[in-house]
Amino acid sequence: MIRPQVCIGSHDALGSTVRDGGVNFAVYSELATEVAVCLYDDAGNETACLSLPGDDHGIRHGFVSGIAAGQQYMLRASGTPELGFNAEARLLDPYATRLSGPPGAGRTSRCVVEEAHPAPRRWRAAPQPSFIYEAHVKGLTKRFPDLHETVRGTYAGLAAASVIAHLKSLGVSSVELLPVQAFVDEPHLQTKGLSNYWGYNPVAWFVPHMGYAQNPAHANEEFLAAVRALHDANIEVIVDVVFNHTAEGGADGPLWHLRGLGAPTYYVLEEGAYANHTGCGNSINAAHPAVQRLIIDCLRHWVQRYEVDGFRFDLATTLGRSAGGFDAQHPLLARIADDHVLHGKTLIAEPWDIGPGGYQLGSYAAPWAEWNDRYRDDVRAYWRGEPGAQAQLARRLHGSSELFERSGRGPQSCINFVAAHDGFVLQDLVSYSGKHNEANGEDNRDGHDHNLSDNCGHEGPTDDPEILLKRRARKRAMTATLLLSQGTPMWLAGDEIGNSQGGNNNAYCQDNDTSWIDWTGDAQELAPLIARLNRLRARSTVFQQHRFVHENVEAEVAVHWLREDGAAMQEADWHADDTPFAMHWQVGKERLCVCINRGTATAPFRLEPDQCWCVVLDTSTTNEATHTTVVGTIDVAPHSVLVLSNQETAA
Repeated sequence: MIRPQVCIGSHDALGSTVRDGGVNFAVYSELATEVAVCLYDDAGNETACLSLPGDDHGIRHGFVSGIAAGQQYMLRASGTPELGFNAEARLLDPYATRLSGPPGAGRTSRCVVEEAHPAPRRWRAAPQPSFIYEAHVKGLTKRFPDLHETVRGTYAGLAAASVIAHLKSLGVSSVELLPVQAFVDEPHLQTKGLSNYWGYNPVAWFVPHMGYAQNPAHANEEFLAAVRALHDANIEVIVDVVFNHTAEGGADGPLWHLRGLGAPTYYVLEEGAYANHTGCGNSINAAHPAVQRLIIDCLRHWVQRYEVDGFRFDLATTLGRSAGGFDAQHPLLARIADDHVLHGKTLIAEPWDIGPGGYQLGSYAAPWAEWNDRYRDDVRAYWRGEPGAQAQLARRLHGSSELFERSGRGPQSCINFVAAHDGFVLQDLVSYSGKHNEANGEDNRDGHDHNLSDNCGHEGPTDDPEILLKRRARKRAMTATLLLSQGTPMWLAGDEIGNSQGGNNNAYCQDNDTSWIDWTGDAQELAPLIARLNRLRARSTVFQQHRFVHENVEAEVAVHWLREDGAAMQEADWHADDTPFAMHWQVGKERLCVCINRGTATAPFRLEPDQCWCVVLDTSTTNEATHTTVVGTIDVAPHSVLVLSNQETAA
């Protein structure tokens, strides 16, 4: 047996790289006095610990001969303890692309050297309307019918033909997956017998989470297979990435990797303490070039190794922070946007964190898109009957141009949603007036209190037919509002069948039936309506505008806001609660009129004279296939949305 030997290596590629006769290791640790790579046999025994002799501008590197792909290893870094160093600790390589086992249990997981991966398969989605479906890998399929038990809750379940068929039936263009970067449970959850279900506690940025694999040793391959199966169905894959913090928490948190390589490099420190702009104990130091490189390299890895189509950046404001606060032109945000490998990939910011000046909705620049929580709140407020909500609803229907147009972006940059993983699901939004998070073990103190929800007359499930009709009408109206708005709609998995979380609006620690979608719900609840709306969006030029459209009577493309008598809305009308109104689109020869009535009485809308209209959608009826032609006036039912077109734009 040849004993491994180490010599000066290369600093070009960080992490472990297989080369002729051995493996090159390179680690950024500018503050360390020594960095070593520790080797292990397959039984987990440490067989050698070799100091990396090279040092190029903070990159410690060495070439270890006599080892190959499959070699298990950890890092050891020495230095001043006040800077985070612990010479006795064994650390994960921040660039590790494979692990020997799931991290967390017994801390026995080690890094594994991988061979260079093959070039990504070339694939480009066929044009279709954008409709993002936010889903959790496990929760989506754990209770999905007709799947084998070994497939449920896994990457293979995500790739199952029946699951993909459901997505296709809705008109899904992109699946946005909650975090799939390897993560661990927070210590405080473990003491309560709970676990981190959502996955926003990353420990290995380059590695797919092994808990979603049928065979944890093959997690990398299983995730890639799932991506390719979705691509074969013309569905893009967007992954939710967590670069704002790590599982190391604050100063008293577990030591996994970055802190042990030099806390001042990788984390924001304020007067010696860990800044907590994320609410998770630490905040990544996005101003440091080495951290920027780490994040860029990681994004490239998910594109080149796993062929993903885009990213949703959790608490993205943290990634744009420097000493002076948030900067929309921050070098990291600019580098991500300009990177040649990431060119053309979807980039979605969650445009806030909890630090000073953290709320930055509308502040990003092209090509960044942003989650629009004002859309969520304004749509909820309007349909709940809040006073003064009408003008705000019109702004959201128009694509929130007041937020996105100033940066030169179009409506596609606005990610609209009514419900997401964080907060009430749609069914609970109309079934609970308050949150019910007791199972989370925090005496119902956690989670948002400003939900703009309404139980419609009874808290929780009921058999009362009047309440059920009211709930259904409100859900249908909000669904239509979402899909008839300018912008990119995002839908929460399970809302189409009336899935409930029992009023829990912060189910991040509920890896159980609370969070797993109950597919025994009503398949006809909203799915046919969503499918019909997506067909309308595909055929109508109204939803293919790349710039914001404003009122202009002489323009070929214009939008007009009308009262039910057919006259233009006036300032006073916008502030008169429960006044029915219409959004009237003109795109060349096409006319599309969206009539909205949240009042309690039927509203007779006067239509454009001498124009024959086709009713292509009416949320007051669940018969999605019914449409008639009308001239003159049409009655719009209470609590409903009705869509008229002068063309056959609906299927």
